[in-house]
Amino acid sequence: MTDEEYKWFLRNEVVDAGLCTFCGACAAVCPNDRIEFKADGPALKEECPRNGQGACKDVCQRVVTFASKISPNIFGFKAKPPSLLGQYETIVAARAADPTIRDAGQDGGAVTALLTYCMNEGLIDGVIATGDIGKPSSCVVRSEEELLKTAGSKYSSVPVLSAIKDAGDITNAAVVGLPCQVNGIRKTQFFPGLTAHGYEVGENGEKIKIPNIAYVIGLFCTENFNYEKLADFMEERGLDISNIRKATIHLDELVVMTDSGSYEFDLNDLWNAGCVLDGCVICRDAVSKLADISAGYMGSGKGWTTLMGRTAKGIELIKAAEEAGYIETKPEVDLHRIEEFAGLKMQRFNWELKRRLDEGKNVQFYWASDYPGVMGETKGTFFVKIKTNSGLIGADQLAKAAELANKYGDRTFEITTRQSVEIQGVPGTNVDKLMSEIYASGLATIGMGYVSSCVGMDYCTEGLVETKKLSGELTMAFAQKLTPHKMKIGIAGCGNDCVRAKRHDIGLIGQVHPEIDTEKCNGCGRCAELCRVDAISIVYGNAVIDKDKCISCGWCIRGCPNEAAIEKKRGYTMWIGANDARRPSDGILLKSFCTTEEIPELIDAVAGTFVKYRTKPGRERLGNVIANVGEGMFLKEVLDQM
Repeated sequence: MTDEEYKWFLRNEVVDAGLCTFCGACAAVCPNDRIEFKADGPALKEECPRNGQGACKDVCQRVVTFASKISPNIFGFKAKPPSLLGQYETIVAARAADPTIRDAGQDGGAVTALLTYCMNEGLIDGVIATGDIGKPSSCVVRSEEELLKTAGSKYSSVPVLSAIKDAGDITNAAVVGLPCQVNGIRKTQFFPGLTAHGYEVGENGEKIKIPNIAYVIGLFCTENFNYEKLADFMEERGLDISNIRKATIHLDELVVMTDSGSYEFDLNDLWNAGCVLDGCVICRDAVSKLADISAGYMGSGKGWTTLMGRTAKGIELIKAAEEAGYIETKPEVDLHRIEEFAGLKMQRFNWELKRRLDEGKNVQFYWASDYPGVMGETKGTFFVKIKTNSGLIGADQLAKAAELANKYGDRTFEITTRQSVEIQGVPGTNVDKLMSEIYASGLATIGMGYVSSCVGMDYCTEGLVETKKLSGELTMAFAQKLTPHKMKIGIAGCGNDCVRAKRHDIGLIGQVHPEIDTEKCNGCGRCAELCRVDAISIVYGNAVIDKDKCISCGWCIRGCPNEAAIEKKRGYTMWIGANDARRPSDGILLKSFCTTEEIPELIDAVAGTFVKYRTKPGRERLGNVIANVGEGMFLKEVLDQM
């Protein structure tokens, strides 16, 4: 049986559809070692026991990027909506301080210098990267000497991430790759949480070992080439590709250096000759938006590398390497050139997308999940979840959402149980345009981690505490932090618990503590009549409250005609660990009469303890972890942090 006959989702829907980028993530997570790379992409060497729909499908970034779920993991609370250059905190021009590294590397050798610093400081013990110039291959670099040999850019497609299989002895790894490879390693890195199941186990119990990914350094990328076609192209022009010692893309030319001199090739000629990978021309990312540090020549002068520090640890690495004398930097970076460079790649993407759609070709709208709150539907369309203020939305905003639903969706809304408004039936071709208008109009979308609440005391006569402002603050503080490990938060303004806060992972319920002023109480019994839980009785002409029955609802205070039932304190009671999911669990009381000031700190402590003790990311809810640890031990550990 040939590889074409094997059942494999990726071959049919990604490789044959011209979407594959040779990132190698599929091979990295296959425990049966059944995937090999051919000239036209990955293929199965033998039949897959899962009919080609295992972890390889889950981890492929050309099926779905899940960038909106990955971003909170790497950017923390600061994850922002997609943009042309992605988010970054610092941008500098840099080069290696060591002339040997500078000469060996690309555009000043800044990336090689950063990796050298990481190795020498013990931050990493290996680098997963591309080796060789003539015919590049994926490799694991374990020493500074090997690092120098792999320095410089390579412009042939390489399944870099497949080298993870050879990194069994590596504990902390850095990965250097193109934007597609950065997306691939991020999906591999966060695989268990994103898919709600662990890495696949082979037929004989084989397990995949993914080293800790300490740093991801992404490279700027215009396009990449098919090695065989590039070799043929150069041979026709009298150049043996194996003689190439260094290569670089500057503006619209591929410049290669050999021992006998340099050669320049127009990128349009390479394009017309079919050298550019099909998967490259439908790529939207020119600057490795999900990397810790992005690097490229664009925007800096000759002999310098532009470094974009994106994450906290990426920024710290640039700073530490400079302070240690491994790199030197300067602030002069032409941001306009980088934006122009990235914009041209997006223009080409749009052109290619239109061409494929016009020709009736299959297109996986893999990039739709770059946006938070955008998910696929059964019809191949998407729904887009509009953020409300935990159920409250202005009339003008709702009217705008309705306008967008008519313009880009199927003219319907879903009012979700989590109090958001979903535009339904959005074709993949409309996602970018819809999201552009959403952001321009002041609306926002949101994925998981949304806090739901009732209207509280601002609107409801029975409300004891404010809910909407608090729910908005908690959403912004914790929605990203608790993603992708589902932890739902609900806030009820009173003991009626209309939002069912006690059935949430974290539930807050408004409460007041009543006491009876015996001097004012005449024993009329009105409070006992109003009490819905029979917690009040009249004894010797005075009302008496049974503290074990009282639920702190405040009805006695509200209804006493003699003002004898008085409020002693007011706040929120916090319940944790409940859910009505596949494995439902009941909540337990964590603390009564919490103040708005201490609630975020309490939630942070609960989340930290949850993460500490979970063993199956994506499968265990908070209540399941509490049950495994023990209620007493879990509560004590949380409260000890306060």
